[in-house]
Amino acid sequence: MSAIIRIGSAQLPTIIEGRSFGEKQKVNLAQILIMLEQAGKRKSDLLLFGEYVNLHHRTWSSNKKEYIPDPIPGPFTDTIAAAAKEWGLNVALPVFGIYKGVLSSHVVLLNRKGTIVGCYQKAHPTLPEQEMGIKAGTDLPVFTLDCARIGIMTCMDIEYPEVAQVLMLRGAEVLLFPHVQSTWGEIDWEIRYRARAIDTGLPLVSACYGYREGEWLPGKMIGRTSVVGRDGLILADLGRAIDLLTYDLDLDDKRITPFFFDKKYDRTLAVIASRRPELYGDIANEAIKEKALKTIKAMETKGRKRQEVVSMKSKV
Repeated sequence: MSAIIRIGSAQLPTIIEGRSFGEKQKVNLAQILIMLEQAGKRKSDLLLFGEYVNLHHRTWSSNKKEYIPDPIPGPFTDTIAAAAKEWGLNVALPVFGIYKGVLSSHVVLLNRKGTIVGCYQKAHPTLPEQEMGIKAGTDLPVFTLDCARIGIMTCMDIEYPEVAQVLMLRGAEVLLFPHVQSTWGEIDWEIRYRARAIDTGLPLVSACYGYREGEWLPGKMIGRTSVVGRDGLILADLGRAIDLLTYDLDLDDKRITPFFFDKKYDRTLAVIASRRPELYGDIANEAIKEKALKTIKAMETKGRKRQEVVSMKSKV
């Protein structure tokens, strides 16, 4: 592998124009192919798209009929695979789809030959996603491409520091973060994305969705497709714009710090070497999780009963 890889991250439009579901899907696919061509012409090694890139609606749609999963492999992934082969790109393609019979938020990994070499299944789908039938993944794999070893955190996955830590322990060199973040805003972006890079000493590449100039307002899709460096510095950022980010990452340019040891070492190596896993058992304790979940369910039941009482009083 070359030490320097050219990363591409596509910030496609949040709003897709069209009169029908089918028309919007065609427009969306055309825009995806344009990004692939641009990344290919820039000689990118790897191109990342935002979560649910095969759907024309980037935020939750009230019309559940518009949530049509694509089979993996299938016509949609075949079209992207052909473009990946044409332009000589590795592609990380987040898809609302069915892979090996499982519906989920998947990230399909295509190599430069257009071959599917892996598929990551989102580990932490939200409750609304699960209610739609989306299944949570059961592994946090690291995938080896010809340019880098990559770990993937899809949207909600970044909320749990353990995910990035496990990917670090499994040998990831770059963290990919496709998502559809909106209302949590800038502070969440600044702290969470940058913290995952600092925690692990690994660069993080995100992909979201943007707007035409003048259309963005607080509370809308965050955009901010970016590259965050090993020390938490933002190395590149598209802001809200609809555009393609391109950045050259040097995988050999480690973050060297005197962390823990009395000499300077690669921070990732030093973090791994100084961990004390014997102290972290509670993180994997199912009983603690079940207790919290039971509390939430009790609160929901209490809230429903209170609402029923209010409703009855209003009818009197």
